[in-house]
Amino acid sequence: MLLRAGAATGLALALPPLRAAEIQQLAPSTPLPPFQAFDMEGRKVAVPLPGRASVVNFWASWCVPCRTEMPLLQQLADLYGDKLALQLVNFKERAVAVQRHVQAAAWTQPVLLDPLGEGAAAWGVKVFPTTLGFDAQGRPRWRVRGEYDWSSAEAGRLVEGLWR
Repeated sequence: MLLRAGAATGLALALPPLRAAEIQQLAPSTPLPPFQAFDMEGRKVAVPLPGRASVVNFWASWCVPCRTEMPLLQQLADLYGDKLALQLVNFKERAVAVQRHVQAAAWTQPVLLDPLGEGAAAWGVKVFPTTLGFDAQGRPRWRVRGEYDWSSAEAGRLVEGLWR
C-alpha cells in the first residue's frame, strides 16, 4: 500500500500543472484605462506608472499561485532595475492583512491596494494572478493569466519587448 501511495505521489509530482498560464498579446489600442491604487501609506499611485515600462500584477494572499510566482516577479524587478516598474496590486483585501502577509513572506517590492476591486474590474481581471505589461507610453502589450515562470527566457522576451 505504501509503495502504491508513493508511486502515485511521484506521478503527481511529474505531471504538469492542471492549468498553464495563458499569454495574450494585446494591441496597443486595447482599452485599458489607467486607474489609481493606494500604496501602504494610503497615497494614490497611478497604474500603470506614467513614463515607465510597467508590469502590473493582480494578486491576493489567499491565491496560492500568486504567492508562488511572487519571488520570481521580485527577481525580475531586481534584474531590470530602473528600466521597469513592477506594480503588485492586491485585490480587495484589508491593508492590515496585506501588510502582515507581505512582511511574513519577506517581499521586497512595494504593494498597492485595489480595495474595492475597481482596477481589476476595469481591466477585466477575473483570474489570479493576472499580470499585464505596458510600454512607457502606457499602452498595453500583453496579459498573462495564471501562474507563470517569470525566470524563463520567454518571460524575458515579454518584458524586454516593453521598451522596443
